[in-house]
Amino acid sequence: MGASYTGKQRFEAAFKGEKLDRQPVMLLLGGQYAEKAGVTLEQFLTQPEAAIEVTRLTCEELESDALFAPLNPLMPDAQEAFRKLSGKPPSIKRADIKEKLPKWSVRLPREDRLFSAHLDMCERCVKEFPDYQVLTMIGGLWTFALDLRGIMEGLEDVYEDKQFLHDLVNYTTETVIGRCLATVELGVLPFVGEPSAGMSVISPAVYQEFVLPYHRRLVDAIHEKGARLIMHICGYMDPIYEDVISTGVDGLSIDGPSSLEKLFEAGRGKTTIVGNVDPMQFVEGTPEKLAQEAKRCLDIAEGEARYVVAPGCQIPLQCKLENIKAFTDACHRYGAF
Repeated sequence: MGASYTGKQRFEAAFKGEKLDRQPVMLLLGGQYAEKAGVTLEQFLTQPEAAIEVTRLTCEELESDALFAPLNPLMPDAQEAFRKLSGKPPSIKRADIKEKLPKWSVRLPREDRLFSAHLDMCERCVKEFPDYQVLTMIGGLWTFALDLRGIMEGLEDVYEDKQFLHDLVNYTTETVIGRCLATVELGVLPFVGEPSAGMSVISPAVYQEFVLPYHRRLVDAIHEKGARLIMHICGYMDPIYEDVISTGVDGLSIDGPSSLEKLFEAGRGKTTIVGNVDPMQFVEGTPEKLAQEAKRCLDIAEGEARYVVAPGCQIPLQCKLENIKAFTDACHRYGAF
């Protein structure tokens, strides 16, 4: 961390629209430094001490302002690892969901053994890394619904069984609200990821009918507790910028295919904007290219206080570590106020 301010202070300033020394930097990392820390990826994904060791080394290697709490069973790679260890199939799709849904009640976060262990990890990260803005990825309510139903089946329900789909999203919304509230009570910022809510999967009309009202409910529930959250939608989402901003979400993270310029046109001063370097550049690009991408984003931001420079999505595990370092250093260099 820099001598003057902590990453946590920089994030707080960005949410308030205030300027400190530079733009905050956020890296969506997982086990990229596992091998260097001497642990396997599976150990990082499933074992608390290995996860902490990799996180500690990552913080030593990179001067980011934020970290994502590890051991998260909602992350696809960790979910797959946990389900493999327990002998379960990789998918959570339920063929009998129409029959089962009316009988389901929303589980409290601590009733889920794996998520409860992740909450313990969140609490530990807050204590062990007090200078960082600690975040955790929470699977989005629409994405959770389609995971349970199946994407093709869910999209058919848009036209053939609207009421069931609303009932399902209502269930997943309450589940996601519970998970987010459990993390904010620990001082952790929820980062709600919606890979299935982008325009490569659904249309603006479907978003407005089946997702937007529930996103509003989620944001309102978090705000009622005096807390914040960041929303992330994968892929292309330009046509729904105004809709998502209208929820009052505190931060909006966009992927590489979306336009950072257009988001600033729609949302400057209304939400904290996060993104949006193409994550594949960390795999295929060079340190010079990553520095250029950081500068491009910061030039578009034009010194906007409510901006966090970041990759557009999670950085792939097969990335080049020198590219992450070059990106972070360039963000500091070009992001100074």
